[in-house]
Amino acid sequence: MPTVHVRIGVHRYAYHRDPACPALNGKQQTYAGQEQMPEEEAQERGLLACRQCSA
Repeated sequence: MPTVHVRIGVHRYAYHRDPACPALNGKQQTYAGQEQMPEEEAQERGLLACRQCSA
């Protein structure tokens, strides 16, 4: 099961395969870091695959 990266903070809509993805690390005023979790758990939380780094 692949591990993905998820933003910690207010703006959480997607999970990311690339920990350096600009969409994951942007919006520094609301960024509180990132956590890792199984892709299946991210999907269960309602998150979608990032279109930038998952393409």
